[in-house]
Amino acid sequence: MRPVICLVLFAACGPGEAHVGVGVGELDENGQPLIAVPSEDRPDSVDVGSWNVEWYGDPLHGPSPEWRQQANVERVVRQLDLDLLGLVEVVSPEAFAELVAQLPGHAGVLSDDPAFYGAGEQKVGLVYRSRFTVDSTKLILTDQSYAFAGRPPLEVKLSFQEDGRPRTLVVIVAHFKAMADYDGWSRRRTAARALKTYLDATYPSRWVLVVGDLNDDLDASTYRGRESPFSELVQSPEYRFTTAALTEAGIATTVEFPNTIDHHLATDELAARYVDGSAHVVRLEGFVRQYGTSTSDHYPVVTRYDLR
Repeated sequence: MRPVICLVLFAACGPGEAHVGVGVGELDENGQPLIAVPSEDRPDSVDVGSWNVEWYGDPLHGPSPEWRQQANVERVVRQLDLDLLGLVEVVSPEAFAELVAQLPGHAGVLSDDPAFYGAGEQKVGLVYRSRFTVDSTKLILTDQSYAFAGRPPLEVKLSFQEDGRPRTLVVIVAHFKAMADYDGWSRRRTAARALKTYLDATYPSRWVLVVGDLNDDLDASTYRGRESPFSELVQSPEYRFTTAALTEAGIATTVEFPNTIDHHLATDELAARYVDGSAHVVRLEGFVRQYGTSTSDHYPVVTRYDLR
């Protein structure tokens, strides 16, 4: 069965138009001024983020009330103003479409294959600046759906211009199996091996970036300190986790969990363009009131690449 992809597109900014603003003067539901989230846009790099938005658009799970989470996510994404943003745990296609509609000059792709992503299930998506053109979209590793907890990754091939020269970039948004138990660890290991096999065979010399919630760390697993399920990728010279510095520094990517479990993985060709020291976690408590209960239990993670 060929995966069905829901492609949500909106018009890009015209030539010379500025990027999305930071919403200065916005007020919360109580009429109190909101502190603007600093923009992550940099002129000399492609700025990439990933964010688990915790049951986004699901009225029965995750943060509530739903309208507040929707408003908070829309404001954060708009103000971060990233070139590319991989999202996981998007439940509602309507909520995703509304999000993209609030981002002038951006468009989005959301997985929507009923064979793998039911109406009430967590989906993966990509929001991108409209200077990128989508060449193709598909779900990959669908034969490993069980290892990915029923959430096969979304692959998006993009083309764009950088300093007047044509460029291509493949972005894969992934959401690995959760839980710090043997079943979760085993399935993450199987999924990681399948991903490496796929990348080895399909993109031996391309710019490829995998982003998302991997639900485990790189130095040791969250399950009883076992070997990381991503150890084969960590040890391979063909790949680099550009978020490895976050693991080394012990920086959490969630509100309550101490480990770095949201990661970005680049092929060695793309890793050569990584802007050293750019990996960081955007902690949002100072910008969004009651962040962990109103918006998400994960923070956005950002890395940058100089593709000139």
